[in-house]
Amino acid sequence: MAYDGAGFMGFQRQPKGRTVEGELLRALVRIGAVESASGCPLRGSSRTDRGVSALGNVVSFRTTFSRGAVCSALNSEMEDVWAYSAVAVPEDFNPRFARQRWYRYSLPRRGQDLRLMRDLSRRFVGEHDFSEYSRRDARDPVRRIDSIDVTESGDFVLLDFRAESFLWNMVRRITWALDQGSSGGIPPDAVGPGTGPSRRSGLAPAELLVLMDVDLGLEFPLERRAADSASKELNDKMLLRTARSVFCRDLLGVLGLRDDL
Repeated sequence: MAYDGAGFMGFQRQPKGRTVEGELLRALVRIGAVESASGCPLRGSSRTDRGVSALGNVVSFRTTFSRGAVCSALNSEMEDVWAYSAVAVPEDFNPRFARQRWYRYSLPRRGQDLRLMRDLSRRFVGEHDFSEYSRRDARDPVRRIDSIDVTESGDFVLLDFRAESFLWNMVRRITWALDQGSSGGIPPDAVGPGTGPSRRSGLAPAELLVLMDVDLGLEFPLERRAADSASKELNDKMLLRTARSVFCRDLLGVLGLRDDL
């Protein structure tokens, strides 16, 4: 499933506030795929934070609906969430046990030294204590990052993080450190695990972070009908955002802040 996280308080259901899990559960009840939200043992691979989007999160639940029917039916009832593939799994399947998770942060390009950023990113690869890059109350702050790839794409620097699991806010805190360390905001020596007992990283905005994929050792074939049912809504959303982007670029031109219009 994919979702635009801008309008959600996060993935996990809450008593108050709109969440991805809450949106999905309400839709499952409305289409008759489950009897009730409270009685549905729904599990998700990644509990993304408020504002974080996803292209490839995975959830599991029990239903008598066919795999082909459930995605299209859900898309007709959900807003800003799109299901596009479903597979049958064993009863003891748990999507939390992933081989690897892939997050991408699209960092605005503003004079960062990309060679330095790549050098700094290598300090985070491997197994480390990430206490300085997570919540202070993390029970087990030790994680292993498989890779961090830094590439340039137009007006953005793409930071691709791959690991079995991440701590809460870990990717956003590392992104902030890499951004600041490569642009003169903080000394490069202050970037990396174990740089200081009391030092704690800042936090990059959530809206530019996307969960790209979760590797569960499963193949997820695209449900064509589900993809078609979501296409119009996605096209309308894309056109609206493009129009807003053009407005912002034109306003910058009026203010004399862009020379390339």
